[in-house]
Amino acid sequence: MAEFDALVAGDSAITFAWQVSAPPTPGRTSKLLGRVEPEGRFGGCAPGVALALAELGHRVALVSWLGDDSYGRAYLTTLQSSGVDIAGVEVVGGQPSPRAFMLYEASGSATCLHHPSGSGSLRLASAGRERLRASRWLVLTAGPAAMSEALLEARLPETELAWDVKGDPSHYPIPLRRRIVEEAHLLCFNRDELAFLAESFDPREGGSTEDQLEDIRRVTQAILVLTDGGAGCQVIWSAGRERIPAKRVVVEDPTGVGDAFFAAFLSATIRGNAPPESGRAATMYAAEFLQRTAAPPAATSTTKERS
Repeated sequence: MAEFDALVAGDSAITFAWQVSAPPTPGRTSKLLGRVEPEGRFGGCAPGVALALAELGHRVALVSWLGDDSYGRAYLTTLQSSGVDIAGVEVVGGQPSPRAFMLYEASGSATCLHHPSGSGSLRLASAGRERLRASRWLVLTAGPAAMSEALLEARLPETELAWDVKGDPSHYPIPLRRRIVEEAHLLCFNRDELAFLAESFDPREGGSTEDQLEDIRRVTQAILVLTDGGAGCQVIWSAGRERIPAKRVVVEDPTGVGDAFFAAFLSATIRGNAPPESGRAATMYAAEFLQRTAAPPAATSTTKERS
């Protein structure tokens, strides 16, 4: 089997996004803004990263889960036509594809409500295991803990590990978080996700962002990438640290831009670029991604499903 640059693993989802008038709070009403019925978009971190890597010229395989509905079939066709190897994607009849509801605040912060459908049962099948053995990088996104653990156990010593961090404690209980951080070569996260990582390593009470970063640096040799929306990112590696500004692009629905940024940073790293160069390439790609998806097409133009 030909070598893959990366095997990407995690959840897929059909994503619906709204702006909200105020952060959701128990006992308080928050208004949804924009379209009453936004069209479903192909989403989920793993296929988003895989599609971006394929667009950037990499051979990439995907391990994920979809239902055998019109959304799932259309998504599978898009992945395959984009050059993503889909042998490791489990498609289950009689179940709808997972759904995600994204609620964006004016500040850019987001609340994600995810229905996994049957994807919680996702395990590492033989096709995924074979492709992992033929991959230079293992890329973890948001996915079932049992699958992530199986991938880590099957990873060859020479296969590098990257984590597009997502703050989901059901997917990433503290022992699994610790293991990934300690073994990773690349970690990409925002400020909320930094706190999610730091709480796994006996953080200092009331610690600042810098304290949290230092807590992570003590336990990993990975390149650390702290993203900050339109302000850009901060890249920290063994030889230094650099802040990299970003071109600000205002859109109503920024779904997927973090995964696009991560994919572009990984792409530049695979090609041998130094961390600051990878950061600049990633910020440029993320801006292009937002400009292209300002008016995204629906996930399917023929059928609108409810489930």
